[in-house]
Amino acid sequence: MKSYYEEIGKRIKMAREERGMTQEQLGEKLGFTKTAINLYEKGKRRVSIDDLKRISHILGKPLSFFLGETLSPMETISSLIQKPLVEFLPIKQVPLLSTIRAGTPPYTKADIIGYINIDRQLDADFAFIVRDDSMSGAGILPGDIAICKKVDAVEPGCIAIAPINEGEIAIRYIVSDDGLLKLRAANPHYKDIPFSPGEKNIYGMVVLIQKKPPALADKAYAIQRDEWVEVREVAAKYGISPEKAKRLIESFGRLMESEQETGSNNTDDRN
Repeated sequence: MKSYYEEIGKRIKMAREERGMTQEQLGEKLGFTKTAINLYEKGKRRVSIDDLKRISHILGKPLSFFLGETLSPMETISSLIQKPLVEFLPIKQVPLLSTIRAGTPPYTKADIIGYINIDRQLDADFAFIVRDDSMSGAGILPGDIAICKKVDAVEPGCIAIAPINEGEIAIRYIVSDDGLLKLRAANPHYKDIPFSPGEKNIYGMVVLIQKKPPALADKAYAIQRDEWVEVREVAAKYGISPEKAKRLIESFGRLMESEQETGSNNTDDRN
């Protein structure tokens, strides 16, 4: 089956010969070489829609003559514009998945819920929506999108996409603890999961996290400006953990209550 470009090239040649022009003469008017015109006519070089308009003007034929009745508008756009353009765009698309499966590729058409635009140079195959707060300590939150590369194994320290329970997929660090591999969350409320490459599959490795824009919480702006910001900075300066700061404040609060009660009793005695 001839390609669209072969059919267009055939019609360029037909119109040129009707006009009594050589390939070299047509090339001179377009600013192209004879070789370029020859490649166009053989369908071996894609002709852009802009250049085809110039050819139609020079050869005295309407654009529809070259496109032909057999080419629908959508086919024309796809073949003459979209395909060449995509090759030069700095982005590419990867599927956004609702679930991940073992095998290659790690999904079916039914698993695709959309597409994500990423840098063309990024080595990635699919994207997955983070479902829980297991990686909150690493700044990865529910609603974020993990851009992943399909791999069967990863090195310790990488963030992997792996099954943790039947039908449940999670994002976890791969860590080596005394020679044993484990899936580890970045949230202390989630336990480590022993990992054996022979028992569990790695579905992919996270190469980029696309953040979900944070929602504006009630009074969030005011909280960032109040005195508690300074309190947190002082605590951090002296290495005081939130839990320790809480205990110190509670102890100080009880001391203040005790002093207030003592003062009140002394006043009652004088009366």
